[in-house]
Amino acid sequence: MIVSSYLNNQSFKGCCYLNDSYYKKSIQTGLKDSFGINCKIENLNSIAGPNEVKSIISKLKPFQYEVGDDFRANFHLHTKASDGNLTPKEFLEQCVEWANHIIKSGKAKNDNLPAFSAAITDHDTVEGVKETIALISQNPDNYKNFKFIAGCEFLFHGYKEPYTAFEAVGLGFNPFDKSIQSMMKGFASNNHVSEAKKVIDLGGIFSWAHPIITPEKINEDFFKFLKKNGINGVEGNYQYQRWDEEYVNSLKPLLEDLIKKFKMFVTGGTDSHRKTIF
Repeated sequence: MIVSSYLNNQSFKGCCYLNDSYYKKSIQTGLKDSFGINCKIENLNSIAGPNEVKSIISKLKPFQYEVGDDFRANFHLHTKASDGNLTPKEFLEQCVEWANHIIKSGKAKNDNLPAFSAAITDHDTVEGVKETIALISQNPDNYKNFKFIAGCEFLFHGYKEPYTAFEAVGLGFNPFDKSIQSMMKGFASNNHVSEAKKVIDLGGIFSWAHPIITPEKINEDFFKFLKKNGINGVEGNYQYQRWDEEYVNSLKPLLEDLIKKFKMFVTGGTDSHRKTIF
């Protein structure tokens, strides 16, 4: 059984941004500065702002993160901007094709969710994210059934020895903002967890990545550490396709108990590095 979603108002405590309209205007500015693109704000309807990101996460069910007929969200995957094989254009083509399939199937009719939502979460870089936003802004009608979420998988340090490093996925922040450029070091990243505040101040939220891969951190002490540093989510619905099912299932009850105890919101994704969002 996939870890259940657990969400209340406290799950997003510490996340601040004026509103999604302000976010879209910031994206407009970023597009102009980075690509010389001038676009109308309505051209960015398929870009989910911080409040919409939180709303989507709060409504998703665990089975909707699973690859299959009900697949509706993928908040962890990589492109060629880091160590994946998809280009931003290929990513968008696959997302749109699947979103349109969901619309035709009727599965999105009554659940008040986008047909499909997905984030690019390359390692300590947002170059692929910015390129994806630029592509969407130029042909917005192509993406009306899809919601794109700006993301990044950050490698952070700062937990106690000997396991000081961990990864967390940031979602819903402004990738163009200059305040986070110092964090974008690719695989040479050595960001301290205190720098997570820069992303949170831009409307971002954080979800601890693939927790079962690092079982030594599935304990109350680490969860207290996460909360202290503004990381209020867990990838409880991460898809461990290449991991032993018995091993994964043996750790899920403890993980679920900690998610509930610490009132963490839950995300998930395929962590695909291949030429597919699936």
